[in-house]
Amino acid sequence: MTLPTDRRIRDIGRRISRALVEHVGTGFGRPLIAAVSGGADSSAMLLLLADTQSRHGWRVRAAHVDHFIQSEQIRAAFREASARLAEQAGAPLDIVEANARAEAAHRSDGIEAAARHVRYDTLSRLARERGASVVCVAHTRDDQAETVLLHMLRGSGLDGLSGMPAQRPLTDDVQLVRPLLGMSRQETEQVCRAYDWQPVDDPSNHDLAYTRNRIRHSLLPQMAEINPNISERLAELARAVGSDRELLDLVGQQTLAQLQDEDGALERRLFMTLPGQLQNRVVRALFREQGIVLSAERTAAALQVIHTGHGRVELPGGARLSVTGGTISVVPLCPPAASDH
Repeated sequence: MTLPTDRRIRDIGRRISRALVEHVGTGFGRPLIAAVSGGADSSAMLLLLADTQSRHGWRVRAAHVDHFIQSEQIRAAFREASARLAEQAGAPLDIVEANARAEAAHRSDGIEAAARHVRYDTLSRLARERGASVVCVAHTRDDQAETVLLHMLRGSGLDGLSGMPAQRPLTDDVQLVRPLLGMSRQETEQVCRAYDWQPVDDPSNHDLAYTRNRIRHSLLPQMAEINPNISERLAELARAVGSDRELLDLVGQQTLAQLQDEDGALERRLFMTLPGQLQNRVVRALFREQGIVLSAERTAAALQVIHTGHGRVELPGGARLSVTGGTISVVPLCPPAASDH
């Protein structure tokens, strides 16, 4: 398989290859997992990554995660499409199962959050089994814009406004990369047409019971009437806020290192002298050491216990923050879990 002769598609392929190398370097023949569903975005990603392997050097494998959310008929269509796509791309394929409904019941969480959790957990396990250190997912610039608006509607701070990072650790030895964040959904559809590939439509993407779909099909089109480039502007906002967030996280991490004793605990008296926003960042840095990404609500709960001066709070990832005798400490109760974002 070779890149289509269309100059626009060849340019998109070069952009994807550069994005991958920028974030994780050249692969030198090492395996990389590309998550596919059979839809336009993930199909375009796999086709381009597989077609530019000589540029980025990663040996591309495809992986389809069956979440047990849709009907058996739709799930079978996704699996069949993923198999045909992988064959066209010349990439080996793994089809793995992850029961999002069971996870949602276990976590008392929404089905979307549960699906993210089991998807990333399953992909990280598969990557380790295949000896891959990189997992690529196909979020586009339009997905980024939707994510920023979703977080704005929920009252998020800087963390939410920064959207989805182009790269983050999935586990200690596996990186999650989003090489399509600079691409539009329209471009992924163009790529599919150029490769003569008919993507599968996911009916759930049209279900207005999901807030993200209402943003996609109603809110963003209305905003586009005011600014046709709204998705690009929101993605730029996410990048700018993300840069500021990285600086604040670094300051929080450095401050944490200065406050921690040899056991990793903090003296509450010294912590309370910090400005409020820095306290927030230090607490988040404290939990990042355990592989836990705190939401704004969870961070507020942890800070309330610290300000009270005694007590404890159970937090995600099976950890517990405890304040006793003027000491702030984190007790991990189980191995760190992968972040859901």
